[in-house]
Amino acid sequence: MSKIHYMKVLLGTSSPQLGARVAKSLGLGILDCEYKKFPDGEFYVRVRAENDDVIVVQSLRSNDDVVVLNLIFDALEDCNITAVIPYFGYARQDKKFQEGESVSIRALARFVEGYADRVISVNLHSEESKRYFNKLKEIDAMPIIGKWLKNNFDDFVLISPDYGSYERVRTSAKYASCEFDYLEKKRISAEKVEITPKEVDVRDKVVIILDDIISTGGTIVTAGKILQEMGAKEVYAVCVHAVFANFALNKLYQSGIREVVSTDTIEKITSKISVAEEIAREIAKKE
Repeated sequence: MSKIHYMKVLLGTSSPQLGARVAKSLGLGILDCEYKKFPDGEFYVRVRAENDDVIVVQSLRSNDDVVVLNLIFDALEDCNITAVIPYFGYARQDKKFQEGESVSIRALARFVEGYADRVISVNLHSEESKRYFNKLKEIDAMPIIGKWLKNNFDDFVLISPDYGSYERVRTSAKYASCEFDYLEKKRISAEKVEITPKEVDVRDKVVIILDDIISTGGTIVTAGKILQEMGAKEVYAVCVHAVFANFALNKLYQSGIREVVSTDTIEKITSKISVAEEIAREIAKKE
């Protein structure tokens, strides 16, 4: 029997549905785990595990998620841990911008790898972030998104909101078999900047804006309004990580975006694309 069949899955507080999907994909059992939050805000974690090989699934969306993960790791002190962190928070601070700053992704990488034997994440925010890890396997959700789009839309154009996400969109477009482009800023004068697709004409077309993270939604709102003004038939927004801070989802729909879709790295009402099978395949690979 393969080693994988001796493992169990622990569902973190931030990723219960994705964790359950990973367990189902691998045919594994789910550990009995108890969570409490005391009146003063402190957390309690109890895991019923006996020297198991454990797969912990916990996205880091908030400070609370980091604390709970720390307690989970401590409770699993006698276990071999595969840490699946689909959304790895604190990844945006990947270098020092000013003297004396903490490099937050480095601090979190050291914390996680101090406990885990393997680390699996999905689309870290930057290439720079990866250099702080020694045990990381990053999964790219762009092919998964591309396949999902191909099965759910006909005759559409993929647009990156800026050049920074252009390569991600190119990858997804390959699997979606569709046209793709990015929004380019052109300075017309000292006071005026024009933002348009670099090459593709979006008039009377279904346009899907694709990015790795939607946080406050400002970039997507601006892109969506521009594409609508240029005559796009319908505008959709798709992302890997649905952070949706400061009522971002409300802003997106109010701006005329027809629908917002995301993966389940962060579990939201928009999570229609699952990365569970790809995570399961990575876990099942021989070390």
